[in-house]
Amino acid sequence: MANLIDLTVKNSVAVLTMNTAENRHNPAFLAEFNLHLDHIEADKSIHSVVLTSSSDKSWSLGIDLEWMANPSILPAAISDFMLQITQLLQRIVTFPMPIIAALNGHTYGNGAVLACACDFRFMKSDKGFFCFPEVDVLVPFVPSMFPIINKAIPQTFFNRLAMTGERVGAQQLFENNVIEAVFSNSDELQAGVIEFAAQFNKNRWIYAQNKSQMNKHILQTIKEEDPAFIDNVSKMLYKNLHKTK
Repeated sequence: MANLIDLTVKNSVAVLTMNTAENRHNPAFLAEFNLHLDHIEADKSIHSVVLTSSSDKSWSLGIDLEWMANPSILPAAISDFMLQITQLLQRIVTFPMPIIAALNGHTYGNGAVLACACDFRFMKSDKGFFCFPEVDVLVPFVPSMFPIINKAIPQTFFNRLAMTGERVGAQQLFENNVIEAVFSNSDELQAGVIEFAAQFNKNRWIYAQNKSQMNKHILQTIKEEDPAFIDNVSKMLYKNLHKTK
């Protein structure tokens, strides 16, 4: 069976390629992601990371609701999974080198949060929308996701996206300073992002220090607010996903 995420290294750039049609987040996805980050940290020749997708349609559509709705998945498993999500996001916002999102397809829900956790974002204009559908799918934001999103998206623009569930394209994201640049197609996007990533050769210690200080509010919220909120909301998610029709 193919890996959920592949790791390749091009000179000093590690490329993480999510490999499924929708790149949904479930425990197996998180485990592979963390394993690859372990390998990247162990390789001192790597100076930056690019996160992309092999799908020609989707970058990531967020949480795997089908997995979460499985009858065998109890509230405790949902709670543990959501804590694992926040732990991965914490790792990304403190990772000792830039993680750069190459958004080559639809980026929804927790996929959009993952993109916001990255240090830089680029997108192509020929296919792909960016969207927070949580208001429509009845999955609330975890407290720490708000400061994660706000480090990438201006508050007024995020308010519109969060309250309406509206889908927006690359040009709107660029105009609101969410992405660094827009490319016309996937090939140009991949080449442009690799070129951008290759310029980095920063000291890992100072990079981690700066990111940790810049994102201190995120780390504090993960520690102080997420656990209790997740414990409570996981029970409600379980009821919503398993109620009979």
